[in-house]
Amino acid sequence: MLKLAIIGLLAVAQTASPSPTASSAAKAQTPSAAISTKAAGPFQGATKPETPKEAAIPPTATVITVRGACAKQGSAKAACVTHVSKKEFDTLLKLVLPPSQPETPQIRRTLAQRYVELIAVADAAEKAGVQNSPEYALLRLRSLAEAYQRQITQKNQNIPQSEVEAYYNQHKDEYDSATLRRLYIPKADPAKPKATAAEKAAFAKKAEDVGNQMEERAKKGEDMDTLEKDAYHALGLTITPPSTQIGPVRKGALPPATDKEIFSLSAGGTYKDDEPTAMIVYKVEKKETIPLDKVKVEIERTLQREKIESKLKGITSSVKADYNEAYFGPVTPPESPEAPMAKPPALKK
Repeated sequence: MLKLAIIGLLAVAQTASPSPTASSAAKAQTPSAAISTKAAGPFQGATKPETPKEAAIPPTATVITVRGACAKQGSAKAACVTHVSKKEFDTLLKLVLPPSQPETPQIRRTLAQRYVELIAVADAAEKAGVQNSPEYALLRLRSLAEAYQRQITQKNQNIPQSEVEAYYNQHKDEYDSATLRRLYIPKADPAKPKATAAEKAAFAKKAEDVGNQMEERAKKGEDMDTLEKDAYHALGLTITPPSTQIGPVRKGALPPATDKEIFSLSAGGTYKDDEPTAMIVYKVEKKETIPLDKVKVEIERTLQREKIESKLKGITSSVKADYNEAYFGPVTPPESPEAPMAKPPALKK
């Protein structure tokens, strides 16, 4: 039951405040509300240097004595007293407090009070036999699975620089970027929404012809802003044309077919994209590869995710199960085959 208390404390820490008003509000919370609050994120807490007075207290010294509740493992059942050492409570603080949360004596006391309330309710739950219920069994599985995933995440937080560099070199083309100019020529006049079908077809044909002309002029090095003005004038468009400047654009950011064509070009190259609603002429002004230091954090996150997914996939793939088709029905394709681990089923409220 102590593990459930820790999980409840994780959420309580988010509302703890050093102000007297907030402290009073925290005391007004019921134990059940503290227990039912969902924890979020991996265990990582704030640390601060100890004051001389705090440092004088040995780690094994009792800092909380709970009389009348025996939920904590190792407590004296006969006397029904639970002792919490400084080391134990400091560990709870590290689990609960986020890095940005200041650790003040008042926050420490507020968390201690919530912890005592959780121990009391956990003790009552054990006496009521909650630990033998199907609900508790499912909560236990969920808590173990989520805690293990957090543990795996923590173990993979620090990716070696050598792995980052190796990944970057192996996927260097993924970090290509291009600075573009784009000429957008609509195939319909937005100022004439009630045009006939024949008028719309004629305008679309003229837009294609103008687009072809502008592409040829772009290849010869003419300024894209000038070309756009000429194109809109030729079509009689009175709307303000969009900016021709785009980028830098990362490889993979554009639609696949367009992306492939754009990144096959050298600087100065052009590509005309004939879309249903517009003629688009692209011109590559500059191409470069994003340096490692600019994508280092991104690569670290990618490697962390791959390591976590690989670990979880190895665990789940090692387990085999047979299902009674008379009860579950025939096998159907999984809805999310990429998910490394399905979320535990939610409990009914």
